[in-house]
Amino acid sequence: MSRLFRLAPVLSRAMAVRPIVARSAAIRSMAGGPASHSNLDATIANYPTAHDLDPTSKNDYDKYVTYWCKHFQTVEDDFELERGLNHIFATDWVPSVEVIGDALRAARAQNSFATAVRTLEALKSKAHNEKQYQQYIDALKPLLTELGIPEKKDLGTFEFVREKRWWME
Repeated sequence: MSRLFRLAPVLSRAMAVRPIVARSAAIRSMAGGPASHSNLDATIANYPTAHDLDPTSKNDYDKYVTYWCKHFQTVEDDFELERGLNHIFATDWVPSVEVIGDALRAARAQNSFATAVRTLEALKSKAHNEKQYQQYIDALKPLLTELGIPEKKDLGTFEFVREKRWWME
């Protein structure tokens, strides 16, 4: 019995070495990559981030629009859709009509009506003024009608109706 207790610390040290070696190899493989992102997740590594692009360059803006249009056209689940929306609304640029259109199509394809309405709401807060937002709505009007997406103001107001309980009186 005493031999087992003497061997246990030696065995635990030997077992602990393997994960450390594997972990250090994984850390070395993560170094580098575009924009210093991890090589483990290729989707994150390819995101065009705000500091990678020059807002005054038309070529960079076209690359940005092309990337996000492709992203929303190939989105497979709600998580990727919302992650893409978070990225496009986090930048300093107001997304183009094409990007918003593809995002709305993706939201309806995922059967996420709320995400579609919230996308328009986010666009309204991102636009520089009411006139710019109205230009977006005018350009997107046929798509909004086709997909059945109203603006938030068209949904109306809702009054909460609660059942009266004896303790609420």
